[in-house]
Amino acid sequence: MASHVVVIDSTARRATIKTTPGKNLSEVLEEACTKLGVNAAQYGLKHNNKPVDISRTIRLSGLSSGAKLELVQLSKSAGVVSIALQLPESEARGVPNARLTDKFPSSTTLWLVLRKFEAGVAGGGASGPWNFTARGVPAVSQGSGGAGRLYYEQPVIQVMNRELASFTDLQKSLAQLGLNSGSALLRLSFRTTETPLEEAMAQIQSYFDSVEGTGAQPPRQQETPSSRETPAGSAETQPEWKEERPSQPAPQPQQETSASLPSQPETVTSSTSRPVSVFRPPSSSTPSAAMMSHNESDYTPTVEHAQVHQKLLQQNSRNVRLPTEAELAAQAEEEAAKWAAVKEVEIKVRFPDQSAVSARFEPADTAADLYGFVRECLEEQYRSEAFMLRNPGIRGKNEVIPDDSGKKLIKDLQLKGRVLVTFQWDDHRASIQARSVKSVLKVELREQAQEVKVQDLPTVDVAADEEPGIKVNVGTKETSEGSGEGKKKLPKWLKGLSKK
Repeated sequence: MASHVVVIDSTARRATIKTTPGKNLSEVLEEACTKLGVNAAQYGLKHNNKPVDISRTIRLSGLSSGAKLELVQLSKSAGVVSIALQLPESEARGVPNARLTDKFPSSTTLWLVLRKFEAGVAGGGASGPWNFTARGVPAVSQGSGGAGRLYYEQPVIQVMNRELASFTDLQKSLAQLGLNSGSALLRLSFRTTETPLEEAMAQIQSYFDSVEGTGAQPPRQQETPSSRETPAGSAETQPEWKEERPSQPAPQPQQETSASLPSQPETVTSSTSRPVSVFRPPSSSTPSAAMMSHNESDYTPTVEHAQVHQKLLQQNSRNVRLPTEAELAAQAEEEAAKWAAVKEVEIKVRFPDQSAVSARFEPADTAADLYGFVRECLEEQYRSEAFMLRNPGIRGKNEVIPDDSGKKLIKDLQLKGRVLVTFQWDDHRASIQARSVKSVLKVELREQAQEVKVQDLPTVDVAADEEPGIKVNVGTKETSEGSGEGKKKLPKWLKGLSKK
Protein backbone atom coordinates (compact mmCIF):
# COMPACT_ATOMS: atom_id res chain seq x y z
CA MET A 1 0.00 0.00 0.00
CA ALA A 2 1.39 3.40 -0.97
CA SER A 3 2.21 5.94 1.73
CA HIS A 4 4.46 8.95 2.11
CA VAL A 5 7.11 10.49 4.37
CA VAL A 6 8.18 14.10 4.80
CA VAL A 7 11.86 15.06 4.68
CA ILE A 8 12.85 18.39 6.30
CA ASP A 9 16.26 20.06 5.91
CA SER A 10 18.01 22.52 8.25
CA THR A 11 16.24 25.51 6.66
CA ALA A 12 12.79 23.97 7.27
CA ARG A 13 12.27 23.21 3.60
CA ARG A 14 10.07 20.15 3.06
CA ALA A 15 10.00 17.37 0.49
CA THR A 16 7.14 14.88 0.45
CA ILE A 17 8.16 11.48 -0.94
CA LYS A 18 5.76 8.72 -1.96
CA THR A 19 6.79 5.32 -0.66
CA THR A 20 5.90 1.65 -0.84
CA PRO A 21 6.75 -1.06 1.72
CA GLY A 22 9.53 -2.43 -0.49
CA LYS A 23 11.16 0.91 -1.26
CA ASN A 24 14.65 1.52 0.15
CA LEU A 25 15.26 4.53 2.35
CA SER A 26 18.34 5.26 0.22
CA GLU A 27 15.97 5.91 -2.69
CA VAL A 28 13.88 8.15 -0.43
CA LEU A 29 17.03 10.11 0.46
CA GLU A 30 17.99 10.50 -3.21
CA GLU A 31 14.54 11.78 -4.21
CA ALA A 32 14.44 14.20 -1.29
CA CYS A 33 17.92 15.57 -2.02
CA THR A 34 16.99 15.99 -5.68
CA LYS A 35 13.91 18.02 -4.78
CA LEU A 36 15.81 20.10 -2.22
CA GLY A 37 18.78 20.64 -4.57
CA VAL A 38 21.54 19.10 -2.44
CA ASN A 39 24.05 16.30 -2.95
CA ALA A 40 22.71 13.02 -1.58
CA ALA A 41 26.24 11.70 -0.94
CA GLN A 42 26.72 14.31 1.81
CA TYR A 43 23.50 13.75 3.76
CA GLY A 44 21.71 11.17 5.89
CA LEU A 45 18.36 10.86 7.64
CA LYS A 46 17.25 11.06 11.26
CA HIS A 47 13.92 10.22 12.86
CA ASN A 48 13.19 11.50 16.39
CA ASN A 49 16.87 12.53 16.68
CA LYS A 50 18.00 8.97 15.95
CA PRO A 51 19.97 8.03 12.80
CA VAL A 52 17.99 6.06 10.23
CA ASP A 53 19.57 3.09 8.47
CA ILE A 54 18.95 4.03 4.83
CA SER A 55 19.96 0.54 3.68
CA ARG A 56 16.64 -0.79 4.98
CA THR A 57 13.27 -0.80 3.25
CA ILE A 58 10.23 1.13 4.46
CA ARG A 59 8.72 -2.12 5.73
CA LEU A 60 11.71 -2.92 7.97
CA SER A 61 12.42 0.65 9.09
CA GLY A 62 9.43 0.92 11.43
CA LEU A 63 8.38 4.29 10.00
CA SER A 64 4.68 5.10 9.85
CA SER A 65 2.92 6.88 6.99
CA GLY A 66 3.53 10.63 7.17
CA ALA A 67 6.66 10.25 9.33
CA LYS A 68 8.88 13.32 9.45
CA LEU A 69 12.54 12.69 8.68
CA GLU A 70 15.32 15.18 9.29
CA LEU A 71 18.00 15.71 6.63
CA VAL A 72 21.40 15.86 8.37
CA GLN A 73 24.88 16.35 6.97
CA LEU A 74 27.20 13.36 7.26
CA SER A 75 30.71 13.39 8.67
CA LYS A 76 33.45 14.12 6.16
CA SER A 77 35.45 11.16 7.48
CA ALA A 78 34.38 8.05 5.56
CA GLY A 79 33.85 4.75 7.31
CA VAL A 80 35.19 1.36 6.26
CA VAL A 81 32.93 -1.28 4.71
CA SER A 82 33.79 -4.95 4.15
CA ILE A 83 32.58 -5.88 0.66
CA ALA A 84 32.05 -9.40 -0.68
CA LEU A 85 31.57 -9.53 -4.47
CA GLN A 86 29.60 -12.61 -5.51
CA LEU A 87 30.84 -13.62 -8.97
CA PRO A 88 28.70 -15.27 -11.65
CA GLU A 89 29.46 -18.87 -12.47
CA SER A 90 31.35 -17.95 -15.64
CA GLU A 91 33.89 -15.89 -13.63
CA ALA A 92 34.10 -17.95 -10.42
CA ARG A 93 36.66 -20.57 -11.47
CA GLY A 94 39.36 -20.94 -8.84
CA VAL A 95 37.76 -18.44 -6.42
CA PRO A 96 36.80 -19.81 -2.97
CA ASN A 97 33.02 -19.61 -2.51
CA ALA A 98 32.95 -17.60 -5.77
CA ARG A 99 33.49 -14.40 -3.76
CA LEU A 100 36.11 -11.66 -3.79
CA THR A 101 36.42 -9.81 -0.49
CA ASP A 102 38.13 -6.62 0.59
CA LYS A 103 37.56 -3.42 2.59
CA PHE A 104 36.69 -0.06 1.03
CA PRO A 105 35.96 3.48 2.30
CA SER A 106 32.26 4.22 2.30
CA SER A 107 32.92 7.01 -0.21
CA THR A 108 33.96 4.45 -2.86
CA THR A 109 31.59 4.09 -5.82
CA LEU A 110 30.32 0.74 -7.04
CA TRP A 111 32.11 1.28 -10.35
CA LEU A 112 35.40 1.84 -8.55
CA VAL A 113 34.82 -1.31 -6.48
CA LEU A 114 34.49 -3.32 -9.70
CA ARG A 115 37.54 -1.66 -11.24
CA LYS A 116 39.72 -2.37 -8.20
CA PHE A 117 38.66 -6.01 -8.07
CA GLU A 118 39.28 -6.58 -11.78
CA ALA A 119 42.65 -4.78 -11.69
CA GLY A 120 43.85 -6.92 -8.79
CA VAL A 121 44.29 -3.90 -6.49
CA ALA A 122 41.63 -5.38 -4.19
CA GLY A 123 40.69 -8.96 -3.48
CA GLY A 124 43.70 -10.13 -1.49
CA GLY A 125 45.67 -11.18 -4.55
CA ALA A 126 43.02 -13.63 -5.78
CA SER A 127 43.85 -15.30 -9.07
CA GLY A 128 42.53 -13.45 -12.09
CA PRO A 129 42.52 -11.41 -14.19
CA TRP A 130 38.90 -10.45 -14.67
CA ASN A 131 37.01 -8.06 -16.88
CA PHE A 132 33.88 -6.63 -15.27
CA THR A 133 33.51 -3.19 -16.85
CA ALA A 134 34.64 -3.51 -20.47
CA ARG A 135 33.02 -6.72 -21.68
CA GLY A 136 31.78 -7.30 -25.19
CA VAL A 137 29.79 -10.06 -26.91
CA PRO A 138 29.72 -10.69 -30.66
CA ALA A 139 26.77 -9.42 -32.64
CA VAL A 140 26.08 -12.96 -33.87
CA SER A 141 25.00 -13.97 -30.36
CA GLN A 142 22.21 -11.41 -30.59
CA GLY A 143 20.89 -12.88 -33.84
CA SER A 144 21.71 -9.72 -35.82
CA GLY A 145 23.93 -8.96 -38.77
CA GLY A 146 27.38 -7.44 -38.73
CA ALA A 147 29.39 -10.49 -37.72
CA GLY A 148 32.47 -9.64 -35.68
CA ARG A 149 31.11 -6.46 -34.08
CA LEU A 150 31.00 -6.40 -30.30
CA TYR A 151 28.17 -5.09 -28.16
CA TYR A 152 28.64 -3.82 -24.63
CA GLU A 153 27.82 -6.19 -21.78
CA GLN A 154 26.69 -4.05 -18.85
CA PRO A 155 27.63 -5.09 -15.28
CA VAL A 156 24.62 -5.40 -12.96
CA ILE A 157 24.87 -5.32 -9.17
CA GLN A 158 22.20 -6.47 -6.75
CA VAL A 159 22.55 -5.18 -3.21
CA MET A 160 19.91 -5.15 -0.46
CA ASN A 161 17.12 -6.25 -2.82
CA ARG A 162 17.99 -3.39 -5.13
CA GLU A 163 19.25 -3.73 -8.70
CA LEU A 164 21.77 -1.23 -10.04
CA ALA A 165 22.28 -1.70 -13.77
CA SER A 166 22.90 1.63 -15.51
CA PHE A 167 26.27 3.36 -15.57
CA THR A 168 24.75 6.24 -13.56
CA ASP A 169 23.56 3.85 -10.85
CA LEU A 170 27.02 2.34 -10.57
CA GLN A 171 28.43 5.80 -9.80
CA LYS A 172 26.62 5.75 -6.44
CA SER A 173 28.90 5.43 -3.45
CA LEU A 174 28.54 2.84 -0.72
CA ALA A 175 27.43 5.60 1.66
CA GLN A 176 24.61 6.58 -0.69
CA LEU A 177 23.34 3.01 -0.42
CA GLY A 178 23.43 3.21 3.35
CA LEU A 179 26.68 1.28 3.73
CA ASN A 180 28.83 3.33 6.10
CA SER A 181 30.25 0.45 8.16
CA GLY A 182 29.93 -3.28 8.66
CA SER A 183 29.77 -5.66 5.71
CA ALA A 184 27.70 -6.08 2.56
CA LEU A 185 27.25 -8.60 -0.25
CA LEU A 186 27.21 -7.43 -3.87
CA ARG A 187 25.89 -9.92 -6.43
CA LEU A 188 27.39 -9.38 -9.87
CA SER A 189 25.81 -10.37 -13.18
CA PHE A 190 25.98 -9.11 -16.76
CA ARG A 191 23.36 -7.90 -19.22
CA THR A 192 23.87 -7.45 -22.96
CA THR A 193 22.99 -4.02 -24.33
CA GLU A 194 22.37 -2.74 -27.86
CA THR A 195 25.26 -0.28 -27.66
CA PRO A 196 28.44 -1.13 -29.61
CA LEU A 197 31.40 -1.72 -27.33
CA GLU A 198 33.50 1.10 -28.80
CA GLU A 199 30.67 3.61 -28.28
CA ALA A 200 30.12 2.49 -24.71
CA MET A 201 33.83 2.82 -23.90
CA ALA A 202 33.88 6.31 -25.46
CA GLN A 203 30.86 7.36 -23.37
CA ILE A 204 32.44 6.02 -20.19
CA GLN A 205 35.72 7.78 -20.89
CA SER A 206 33.97 11.07 -21.71
CA TYR A 207 32.11 10.87 -18.42
CA PHE A 208 35.32 10.63 -16.39
CA ASP A 209 36.94 13.32 -18.49
CA SER A 210 34.08 15.69 -17.65
CA VAL A 211 34.07 14.99 -13.91
CA GLU A 212 36.62 16.33 -11.49
CA GLY A 213 38.83 13.74 -9.85
CA THR A 214 39.09 11.39 -12.78
CA GLY A 215 41.89 9.74 -10.86
CA ALA A 216 39.20 7.59 -9.27
CA GLN A 217 39.17 5.71 -12.58
CA PRO A 218 42.16 3.39 -12.01
CA PRO A 219 44.16 2.34 -15.07
CA ARG A 220 44.17 -1.31 -15.98
CA GLN A 221 47.40 -3.08 -15.12
CA GLN A 222 46.94 -5.26 -18.17
CA GLU A 223 44.28 -5.83 -20.78
CA THR A 224 41.91 -8.53 -19.56
CA PRO A 225 39.28 -9.32 -22.17
CA SER A 226 36.58 -11.73 -21.07
CA SER A 227 36.46 -15.30 -22.32
CA ARG A 228 33.74 -14.33 -24.78
CA GLU A 229 35.44 -11.15 -26.07
CA THR A 230 37.84 -11.25 -28.98
CA PRO A 231 41.35 -9.79 -28.40
CA ALA A 232 40.99 -7.44 -31.35
CA GLY A 233 37.92 -5.78 -29.87
CA SER A 234 39.66 -5.31 -26.53
CA ALA A 235 42.75 -3.74 -28.10
CA GLU A 236 40.83 -1.29 -30.27
CA THR A 237 38.11 -0.15 -27.91
CA GLN A 238 40.07 0.75 -24.75
CA PRO A 239 42.59 3.40 -25.76
CA GLU A 240 42.32 5.16 -22.42
CA TRP A 241 43.83 2.18 -20.60
CA LYS A 242 46.79 1.59 -22.89
CA GLU A 243 50.23 2.47 -21.58
CA GLU A 244 52.44 3.54 -24.47
CA ARG A 245 56.16 2.91 -24.22
CA PRO A 246 58.58 5.04 -26.18
CA SER A 247 60.31 3.06 -28.87
CA GLN A 248 63.71 4.54 -28.02
CA PRO A 249 63.83 6.01 -24.51
CA ALA A 250 66.27 8.82 -23.92
CA PRO A 251 69.43 7.63 -22.17
CA GLN A 252 69.60 8.51 -18.50
CA PRO A 253 72.79 10.06 -17.09
CA GLN A 254 74.96 7.72 -15.08
CA GLN A 255 74.73 8.35 -11.36
CA GLU A 256 77.96 9.02 -9.54
CA THR A 257 78.84 6.22 -7.17
CA SER A 258 79.81 6.93 -3.62
CA ALA A 259 83.37 6.27 -2.51
CA SER A 260 82.07 3.89 0.17
CA LEU A 261 80.39 1.61 -2.40
CA PRO A 262 82.14 -1.11 -4.43
CA SER A 263 83.52 0.19 -7.69
CA GLN A 264 81.63 -0.87 -10.81
CA PRO A 265 83.38 -2.26 -13.90
CA GLU A 266 83.11 -0.38 -17.12
CA THR A 267 79.76 -0.83 -18.82
CA VAL A 268 80.14 -2.74 -22.06
CA THR A 269 77.82 -3.17 -25.01
CA SER A 270 77.04 -6.77 -25.88
CA SER A 271 74.50 -8.73 -27.87
CA THR A 272 71.94 -8.20 -25.12
CA SER A 273 69.16 -5.64 -25.48
CA ARG A 274 70.83 -3.14 -23.11
CA PRO A 275 74.30 -2.17 -21.82
CA VAL A 276 75.50 -4.65 -19.20
CA SER A 277 78.26 -4.91 -16.59
CA VAL A 278 79.63 -8.42 -15.98
CA PHE A 279 81.36 -9.67 -12.79
CA ARG A 280 83.53 -12.76 -12.46
CA PRO A 281 82.86 -15.33 -9.75
CA PRO A 282 84.94 -14.77 -6.58
CA SER A 283 88.27 -16.63 -6.50
CA SER A 284 88.10 -17.24 -2.74
CA SER A 285 85.44 -18.95 -0.65
CA THR A 286 85.76 -16.20 1.98
CA PRO A 287 83.61 -13.13 1.25
CA SER A 288 85.61 -9.99 0.49
CA ALA A 289 83.70 -8.02 3.13
CA ALA A 290 84.83 -10.49 5.81
CA MET A 291 88.48 -9.69 5.11
CA MET A 292 88.01 -5.96 5.59
CA SER A 293 89.39 -4.33 8.75
CA HIS A 294 86.96 -3.42 11.49
CA ASN A 295 87.00 -1.91 14.95
CA GLU A 296 85.91 -4.10 17.86
CA SER A 297 84.54 -1.05 19.70
CA ASP A 298 81.91 -0.63 16.98
CA TYR A 299 80.18 -3.75 18.34
CA THR A 300 80.11 -2.63 22.00
CA PRO A 301 76.85 -0.90 23.05
CA THR A 302 77.18 2.44 24.80
CA VAL A 303 75.03 4.51 27.11
CA GLU A 304 73.76 6.42 24.09
CA HIS A 305 72.46 3.17 22.60
CA ALA A 306 70.61 2.43 25.83
CA GLN A 307 69.02 5.87 25.83
CA VAL A 308 67.84 5.52 22.22
CA HIS A 309 66.43 2.07 22.99
CA GLN A 310 64.51 3.37 26.00
CA LYS A 311 63.15 6.29 23.96
CA LEU A 312 61.84 3.93 21.30
CA LEU A 313 60.16 1.77 23.94
CA GLN A 314 58.43 4.83 25.40
CA GLN A 315 57.23 5.98 21.99
CA ASN A 316 55.80 2.55 21.15
CA SER A 317 53.92 2.38 24.46
CA ARG A 318 51.93 5.57 23.81
CA ASN A 319 48.48 5.57 22.27
CA VAL A 320 48.37 7.22 18.86
CA ARG A 321 45.45 8.47 16.83
CA LEU A 322 44.60 6.40 13.79
CA PRO A 323 44.86 8.33 10.51
CA THR A 324 41.65 9.55 8.89
CA GLU A 325 40.57 8.56 5.40
CA ALA A 326 41.82 11.89 4.07
CA GLU A 327 45.23 11.32 5.69
CA LEU A 328 45.39 7.79 4.29
CA ALA A 329 44.55 9.12 0.83
CA ALA A 330 47.23 11.81 1.18
CA GLN A 331 49.75 9.16 2.24
CA ALA A 332 48.84 7.02 -0.76
CA GLU A 333 49.27 9.99 -3.11
CA GLU A 334 52.61 10.83 -1.51
CA GLU A 335 53.74 7.21 -1.88
CA ALA A 336 52.67 7.14 -5.53
CA ALA A 337 54.48 10.43 -6.18
CA LYS A 338 57.63 9.08 -4.56
CA TRP A 339 57.75 6.05 -6.84
CA ALA A 340 56.85 8.16 -9.87
CA ALA A 341 59.96 10.27 -9.19
CA VAL A 342 62.26 7.24 -9.47
CA LYS A 343 63.79 7.40 -12.95
CA GLU A 344 65.78 4.16 -13.03
CA VAL A 345 66.88 1.13 -11.02
CA GLU A 346 70.13 -0.79 -11.35
CA ILE A 347 69.56 -4.54 -10.99
CA LYS A 348 72.39 -7.01 -10.48
CA VAL A 349 71.53 -10.64 -11.20
CA ARG A 350 73.67 -13.23 -9.39
CA PHE A 351 73.92 -16.69 -11.00
CA PRO A 352 74.58 -20.07 -9.35
CA ASP A 353 78.37 -19.88 -9.95
CA GLN A 354 78.40 -16.46 -8.17
CA SER A 355 79.04 -14.59 -11.41
CA ALA A 356 76.77 -11.56 -11.92
CA VAL A 357 75.48 -9.18 -14.56
CA SER A 358 74.22 -5.67 -13.90
CA ALA A 359 71.98 -3.44 -16.04
CA ARG A 360 69.78 -0.39 -15.65
CA PHE A 361 66.01 -0.42 -16.08
CA GLU A 362 63.54 2.45 -16.48
CA PRO A 363 59.97 3.05 -15.17
CA ALA A 364 58.43 1.59 -18.34
CA ASP A 365 60.28 -1.72 -17.94
CA THR A 366 58.30 -4.66 -16.60
CA ALA A 367 59.16 -7.88 -14.79
CA ALA A 368 58.83 -9.69 -18.12
CA ASP A 369 61.52 -7.37 -19.55
CA LEU A 370 63.84 -8.38 -16.70
CA TYR A 371 63.24 -12.07 -17.39
CA GLY A 372 63.82 -11.49 -21.09
CA PHE A 373 67.13 -9.71 -20.35
CA VAL A 374 68.32 -12.56 -18.10
CA ARG A 375 67.29 -15.11 -20.72
CA GLU A 376 69.45 -13.25 -23.30
CA CYS A 377 72.44 -13.60 -20.98
CA LEU A 378 72.16 -17.41 -20.83
CA GLU A 379 73.73 -19.88 -23.19
CA GLU A 380 71.49 -20.89 -26.07
CA GLN A 381 70.81 -24.39 -24.72
CA TYR A 382 69.47 -23.06 -21.40
CA ARG A 383 67.21 -20.25 -22.62
CA SER A 384 64.15 -22.49 -22.90
CA GLU A 385 64.52 -23.77 -19.32
CA ALA A 386 62.29 -22.43 -16.54
CA PHE A 387 63.93 -20.28 -13.87
CA MET A 388 62.98 -17.86 -11.10
CA LEU A 389 64.35 -14.52 -9.90
CA ARG A 390 64.28 -13.75 -6.20
CA ASN A 391 64.77 -10.49 -4.34
CA PRO A 392 66.44 -11.56 -1.07
CA GLY A 393 66.01 -8.08 0.41
CA ILE A 394 62.21 -8.51 0.60
CA ARG A 395 60.26 -11.06 2.58
CA GLY A 396 56.69 -11.65 1.49
CA LYS A 397 54.63 -11.67 -1.68
CA ASN A 398 57.22 -9.70 -3.71
CA GLU A 399 60.17 -11.93 -2.81
CA VAL A 400 59.76 -13.94 -6.02
CA ILE A 401 59.63 -11.61 -9.01
CA PRO A 402 56.87 -12.84 -11.35
CA ASP A 403 57.40 -13.17 -15.08
CA ASP A 404 54.52 -10.77 -15.71
CA SER A 405 54.32 -8.08 -18.38
CA GLY A 406 51.74 -6.23 -16.26
CA LYS A 407 54.10 -5.65 -13.31
CA LYS A 408 56.32 -2.58 -13.53
CA LEU A 409 59.71 -3.01 -11.84
CA ILE A 410 59.60 0.39 -10.13
CA LYS A 411 55.90 1.21 -9.72
CA ASP A 412 54.52 -2.24 -8.84
CA LEU A 413 57.49 -4.20 -7.47
CA GLN A 414 58.95 -1.07 -5.79
CA LEU A 415 62.55 -1.52 -6.85
CA LYS A 416 64.88 1.48 -6.72
CA GLY A 417 68.53 2.33 -6.35
CA ARG A 418 70.69 -0.79 -6.57
CA VAL A 419 68.99 -4.15 -6.15
CA LEU A 420 70.51 -7.63 -5.97
CA VAL A 421 68.44 -10.43 -7.54
CA THR A 422 69.38 -14.12 -7.34
CA PHE A 423 68.89 -16.56 -10.21
CA GLN A 424 67.73 -20.11 -9.55
CA TRP A 425 66.28 -22.90 -11.63
CA ASP A 426 62.65 -23.92 -11.19
CA ASP A 427 62.73 -27.19 -9.24
CA HIS A 428 59.56 -28.47 -10.91
CA ARG A 429 59.88 -27.37 -14.55
CA ALA A 430 63.62 -27.10 -15.24
CA SER A 431 65.44 -30.19 -16.52
CA ILE A 432 67.86 -32.16 -14.37
CA GLN A 433 70.73 -31.23 -16.68
CA ALA A 434 70.07 -27.50 -16.26
CA ARG A 435 69.79 -27.77 -12.48
CA SER A 436 73.14 -29.55 -12.29
CA VAL A 437 75.01 -26.80 -14.20
CA LYS A 438 76.26 -23.69 -12.41
CA SER A 439 78.05 -21.74 -15.16
CA VAL A 440 75.22 -20.64 -17.43
CA LEU A 441 76.40 -17.28 -18.83
CA LYS A 442 77.14 -17.27 -22.55
CA VAL A 443 80.79 -17.20 -23.60
CA GLU A 444 80.68 -13.61 -24.88
CA LEU A 445 79.71 -12.26 -21.46
CA ARG A 446 82.17 -14.45 -19.59
CA GLU A 447 85.01 -13.00 -21.70
CA GLN A 448 83.95 -9.47 -20.77
CA ALA A 449 83.69 -10.18 -17.02
CA GLN A 450 85.84 -8.23 -14.56
CA GLU A 451 86.78 -8.74 -10.94
CA VAL A 452 84.62 -7.29 -8.17
CA LYS A 453 86.63 -4.70 -6.25
CA VAL A 454 85.57 -3.98 -2.68
CA GLN A 455 87.04 -0.80 -1.26
CA ASP A 456 87.77 -0.48 2.42
CA LEU A 457 85.74 2.14 4.24
CA PRO A 458 87.77 5.25 5.05
CA THR A 459 88.38 5.90 8.73
CA VAL A 460 87.00 9.15 10.09
CA ASP A 461 88.91 10.82 12.91
CA VAL A 462 86.87 12.89 15.34
CA ALA A 463 88.49 16.26 15.98
CA ALA A 464 89.23 17.29 19.52
CA ASP A 465 86.83 20.23 19.36
CA GLU A 466 83.95 18.10 18.03
CA GLU A 467 81.61 16.08 20.20
CA PRO A 468 81.63 12.36 19.29
CA GLY A 469 78.02 12.02 20.36
CA ILE A 470 75.31 13.25 22.67
CA LYS A 471 76.17 12.33 26.23
CA VAL A 472 73.23 11.59 28.48
CA ASN A 473 72.85 10.94 32.17
CA VAL A 474 70.70 7.91 32.93
CA GLY A 475 71.21 8.07 36.66
CA THR A 476 74.25 5.80 37.02
CA LYS A 477 76.96 6.58 39.52
CA GLU A 478 80.55 7.13 38.56
CA THR A 479 83.32 5.03 40.10
CA SER A 480 87.00 5.71 40.08
CA GLU A 481 89.54 3.07 39.23
CA GLY A 482 93.26 3.23 38.41
CA SER A 483 93.93 6.78 37.37
CA GLY A 484 90.78 8.08 39.09
CA GLU A 485 88.91 8.86 35.86
CA GLY A 486 85.12 8.53 36.08
CA LYS A 487 83.49 5.67 34.16
CA LYS A 488 79.78 5.10 33.64
CA LYS A 489 78.34 1.67 34.31
CA LEU A 490 76.12 0.00 31.74
CA PRO A 491 72.70 -1.24 32.83
CA LYS A 492 72.57 -4.99 33.57
CA TRP A 493 70.06 -5.60 30.82
CA LEU A 494 72.45 -4.00 28.29
CA LYS A 495 75.56 -5.96 29.27
CA GLY A 496 74.26 -9.07 27.55
CA LEU A 497 74.17 -7.24 24.24
CA SER A 498 77.91 -6.55 24.17
CA LYS A 499 80.09 -8.67 21.94
CA LYS A 500 81.90 -11.43 23.83
